[in-house]
Amino acid sequence: MADIAEKACSKCGKPREGKDRYCKECRATYNQDYGARDEWQAERRGILRGILGMRQHVADYFRQWPGRPFMGAEVASVIDSLPGPAVADESPKER
Repeated sequence: MADIAEKACSKCGKPREGKDRYCKECRATYNQDYGARDEWQAERRGILRGILGMRQHVADYFRQWPGRPFMGAEVASVIDSLPGPAVADESPKER
């Protein structure tokens, strides 16, 4: 009869159960890290959507006067006073 080798966690080497690669402690740590990464990615997508929305909003505002020269202080004042873009749609764009 073949000896049944005890399965070890691939991270820490402790004994594990079933077909999982990790012991319970390492699996719990992995799941926490995975959830935190998903939260950060969602937040980052929101930040990038906001930057893109504001960039488009400001560009559209200044396209109203295609031949007019602007001074830096005037542009800064306009940007400070703009109410900002409408909230962008949260549905994913087709890529």
